[in-house]
Amino acid sequence: MKTIKTVAAFALALIFTMPLFAQPKQGDGKEKVEALKIAFITEKLSLTPDQAQKFWPTYNQFNDEMKQLRQTYKPTPDAPLTADQTIEFDQKKLDLKKKYKAQFETILGKEKVNTLYSLEDEFRRKMKELHDQRHSGPPAGAGPRKP
Repeated sequence: MKTIKTVAAFALALIFTMPLFAQPKQGDGKEKVEALKIAFITEKLSLTPDQAQKFWPTYNQFNDEMKQLRQTYKPTPDAPLTADQTIEFDQKKLDLKKKYKAQFETILGKEKVNTLYSLEDEFRRKMKELHDQRHSGPPAGAGPRKP
């Protein structure tokens, strides 16, 4: 029964991400990463179809607000953030997480929300590892690849 729920939740996540793959264009890397993130979080949280249906619109709204906040506080080479701006940015991120935590708990429960915040970090680490592996070449002493 759990397998059926997991498959259904994964299928629902795919439905939300299908438009991302519809017409590939240059620069679609961000959309593909978002689709991978959705699949990763859905699987790791073992979302039921009902949870996924309620969770993803709320999470997407949270994510959009977080992106907007990062854009607002984006440093430039000519204008790095001051210490006060950095502290203000960190406080606004914390406030946003607190605001959505209550909504996420209503949908997922406390245990899954605790897992959610750590999953975001885990996903970022895995993506960085993949990026580093692809751009660093073969490990030292690995020799040429065999076909």
